[in-house]
Amino acid sequence: MKRTKAFGTPWIAILGCVCLVLGLTGSMETALADPASNRILKEPSTRTAGKVKMEVFVDFYCPHCHHFEATVLPELRREFGAKLEVTQTGLPLIRNKPRTPFELYEAARAEGKGEAMAKVLFRVLQDERLDVREGAVATRSLKEAGLDPGAITKRLISGEAKRSLEEGIARANRYSVRVTPTVLLDGYVLVEDTTAANLRQLIRKLLSGEKL
Repeated sequence: MKRTKAFGTPWIAILGCVCLVLGLTGSMETALADPASNRILKEPSTRTAGKVKMEVFVDFYCPHCHHFEATVLPELRREFGAKLEVTQTGLPLIRNKPRTPFELYEAARAEGKGEAMAKVLFRVLQDERLDVREGAVATRSLKEAGLDPGAITKRLISGEAKRSLEEGIARANRYSVRVTPTVLLDGYVLVEDTTAANLRQLIRKLLSGEKL
């Protein structure tokens, strides 16, 4: 797999997909469960005593990401509770696909509703297969996430959401994120094997103070 690359499209467009980079098409992949899937980055640790910070790079059109959000995350949250701090970063990986859902997510996150919006986007885009370019769909989705469509529109028009998205993409490029979902633990442990078993083991080690 080659490195991730960001693709620019206007916020009013939509339909992206999955797990392949630099615009090359092909079948989706699941990261292999081997040591090579856990990479130690030359990045400063963001560790806080008694807590692990988990950043998840997701593509809202990626079925693996949908599965992770619906099954793996709840399992980890049940086990670790407040000891696990989770954020999601939208990462569009397919060439020539619009980025509307990702910018909607960034705008929602700025309003403190990122998690709720992510859930809605996964369902609307993958389960219902609807197009959030359509006004009624967008409005319904925002309201379901507890958001004011007017406030979100302002963030989109101002370019704030786009800048936030591009910052996330730039970080993913720096880390050489290759697939989605990919997890970053405590700012320096990059994990492609995002099974609950692998993540549980890594989180336990980090909570114990073990250096990975």
